[in-house]
Amino acid sequence: MRGDNTRDIEIKCIDGFWTRRVGDEFILDGPRYEYVFSDLATWRRPLDQYVEDTKEYWLQHYTPQKGDVIVDVGAGRGEDTLTFSRAVGPTGRVIAIEAHPQSFAMLKSFCRLNKLSNVTAVHVALMDKPGSVEMAEAESSWQENAIRADRRMSGVVVPAVTLDDLCERQHIKNISFLKMNIEGAEVQALKGMKATMARIRQICVACHDFRADVGHGEELRTRSYVERSLQGYGFTIASRQDDERDYVRDHVFGLRIGQG
Repeated sequence: MRGDNTRDIEIKCIDGFWTRRVGDEFILDGPRYEYVFSDLATWRRPLDQYVEDTKEYWLQHYTPQKGDVIVDVGAGRGEDTLTFSRAVGPTGRVIAIEAHPQSFAMLKSFCRLNKLSNVTAVHVALMDKPGSVEMAEAESSWQENAIRADRRMSGVVVPAVTLDDLCERQHIKNISFLKMNIEGAEVQALKGMKATMARIRQICVACHDFRADVGHGEELRTRSYVERSLQGYGFTIASRQDDERDYVRDHVFGLRIGQG
């Protein structure tokens, strides 16, 4: 069908997920058909918002260059992976790490459909030691799926590795930028990155103290630990403390002064 007489739109089930195609761009929306006709008017360039959001939340201090290596920890369904992949180009590399099985399946399909050939998608949880962990599934939003014990949520078992081990397996020597958004598991992940830390140029960790402040669990209050940990590895800490958005204020940037 034609949504605006210039761009063709298609809705179909691909790899078990309902997917919208607008021109040559694909977004996987989930296993259930939840579209309404009025949605079509809003479907112009669906991936443009992904790019804008990635720049706004993660790329405040780092500009990706061709040939860079980026590690996307908590890649979700590929929202940030897209921008990273396009920016580093065919000579660069993106390691997209996602623990939740359904999100990982959607991530893989998203990368394939959008021809993100420089992305290596890895289905693991980053922890302080190898093994397996149980991942709680939030009822409110898939974006709040997290590694923690909560009897109000169902859980799935997922494999766990350290970033140190993963980098060795993937033959990663240096990391230009590492993004981390894993809903409270950042403490365990950072403990498994001791050997890798010196080889990371810049890092940004999304902490979730703002959720702890409203009663979602004290295990989400990690910002103080993250800041101390990054400082201990020689990073200079930066944040956006004057931003009116609480989740933006909880993004902790680790910079190496004098490096791009």
